[in-house]
Amino acid sequence: MSTNPVSDTQTSYTLLTRVRDVSDQQAWQEFVECYAPKIFLWCRRFHLQESDASDVTQEVLVKLVGAMQSFVYDPARGSFRGWLKTITTNAVSDLGRTWQRDGRPGGDARLVQLLESLEDPEAVKALEEVIEGAHRQQLLQEAETQVALRVQSHTWKAYRLTAIEERPAAQVARDLQMRISEVYVAKSRVMKMLRETITQLEGC
Repeated sequence: MSTNPVSDTQTSYTLLTRVRDVSDQQAWQEFVECYAPKIFLWCRRFHLQESDASDVTQEVLVKLVGAMQSFVYDPARGSFRGWLKTITTNAVSDLGRTWQRDGRPGGDARLVQLLESLEDPEAVKALEEVIEGAHRQQLLQEAETQVALRVQSHTWKAYRLTAIEERPAAQVARDLQMRISEVYVAKSRVMKMLRETITQLEGC
């Protein structure tokens, strides 16, 4: 598994190039697996119910099938994820306006209030910070799931007890029957693997 950030960026760039071909089913499968969860999460941060978030996610993906055919990735103009977040925000805004026009009753006041608050630059910044924080938490959880499967149980326990539960290394060493130096090595190793895995996840 590659741990080179440059390689991860190249992989992402390659995928964005491949999906310009709508007949490349494998590329689109990878694309959907990578970005659909992100779109869904952003929708949920707008307080959409799961069914509505799923509908908007599908709508955005359908729009992307057409948009990606002429899409040219230019890092100087911003990240692809930022562009995708803008498309998702616009789709949610369209949904909110549709609800207002159709007079959809109940449960949507928070969405309408949130959409109205997007007129305020400070509110936009606050929302982006919330979304980014949720995204980082999602990345960490996914990375922990992957890394836990790749290390021995005592190594993972040493990391969890010291880094997450903040127990003294000496106590952890006694509990796990390890040397203190081994506890520090285990913690350092897992944290390094987590950083590398998060970098790879961000690259897609």
